Amino acid sequence: MTTEQKANKEFPKVAMLIFIVVLMGVAVYEMLTLDAGLSAREDTGILVAGGIVGSIGGIIGALIGLSIQYAFIKLPTQWLSKEEFVYKNEIWEAIFYSSAIGTVLNFILRLLNLQTNLLTSSIVSVITAGLFLLIYFSGREKEVHIKRAITIVQIIWIVFGVGLGIVLNILFADVIV
Repeated sequence: MTTEQKANKEFPKVAMLIFIVVLMGVAVYEMLTLDAGLSAREDTGILVAGGIVGSIGGIIGALIGLSIQYAFIKLPTQWLSKEEFVYKNEIWEAIFYSSAIGTVLNFILRLLNLQTNLLTSSIVSVITAGLFLLIYFSGREKEVHIKRAITIVQIIWIVFGVGLGIVLNILFADVIV
């Protein structure tokens, strides 16, 4: 691999900003459509302040979750491909964009009251993983062994996630009403 090929792309700030805007949009929609049962004379300042603090906390939590997802994608990909350079900023970019789209899909499903369905959740997971791979493979040409490794990692995570969802659904079927 030449030095020019190894030159790393910058951290995808625009993709991260889009992800944050999507999260904020969903949070604002949820806050504006919340039926808190308040009368017109009650102060809604505390409710709004709590919504803002909760939104900021949710964004920080989501970014921490994406950092964990990044580690669980990058490290196995490096191990499988036997390559240190696996285009880390392209991984970040794909995570941000696919997660933003997955958030929108889950939001739409929640609006349609389909969120609790295991099948729809699994379909969203497969779509999100497919979008991740599509975004990761677009752009710079990557070596075949890196493409193969990250595809295997994504398939393993889909199978693991769907399997875990099925097991949790079976275990907690009596708890969920």
